[in-house]
Order: sequence, then structure tokens, then C-alpha cells
Amino acid sequence: MKTDLYSRMFSRLEDLIPGLASISLAGSTYYAPPRNAEDMALVCSVCACHDDELELELAKDVVVDGVEHCTQWMKFNVDRAKRTACLVAIQTGTCYENVHSETIYPQARRLPLNSFAVNWLGILVNLQFGFREVVPATSIN
Repeated sequence: MKTDLYSRMFSRLEDLIPGLASISLAGSTYYAPPRNAEDMALVCSVCACHDDELELELAKDVVVDGVEHCTQWMKFNVDRAKRTACLVAIQTGTCYENVHSETIYPQARRLPLNSFAVNWLGILVNLQFGFREVVPATSIN
């Protein structure tokens, strides 16, 4: 078993998202509900799915005056064949960062932000967050 940063990130995502290995549709959505009134809720969306590669977005789900708002989020590229994942973009309360881009130059923030992401996912695992698949309602037309 690999123990590098990107393999650990895949392992954390696998612990949080049921059936990660079998996701086959872009647009699939998962929800981790708050455990109490003060807790946060999380949404996970599959943005793209090509064979063994996925693009996932994890977002904090906030309700303000009865209206849901996605705030901070992270976007990951997941390679199920290699069992690796890496952070490609992050939106915090104050800024947006593109962590991974197609250049020949190394990005100074890539390693620290991927380390932050794997630690954050580890905290979610330790706090026993778990995503449930959101099943779309059938249309009555």
C-alpha cells in the first residue's frame, strides 16, 4: 500500500464517499448532513467522470435565512486506477486558488495546500462524517 500524500488523500475520500470505486456518472451528488444544529453540512458533486478518473467538488453547505449557500469548497482530481487524488483548486472565505495547472513550472503552494486538504479530509473521517448519495426525485409530468 502506498503511503504518499496523494494516496492518503484517495484513501480519505474513499472513507468518506460510499462507492467511490463504482461512480460512473457526472452529476452524482452526495450529502453529509450536520450531526447537530451547530455542525456543518457538506456536499460532494461529481463534476466529470472519464473511465477511472473523476473530478470531485466538496463544498461546505450553509443555510442563511432558510436559503442554502455553498461557501468554501475544494476540487479534486481522483484517479481510481492509480488510487491517488490531488487538490486542483480551493475557494476559502477570502480567496480562490488554482493549485494545479498545466505548466512546466512547479507551483509553490501545491504541496502545502494538498497537505492541508489531506489533513482536513482526515479530520472529517475522524469526526465520522459520511456522505450519503442523493437520489434525484422522479419527475411527475
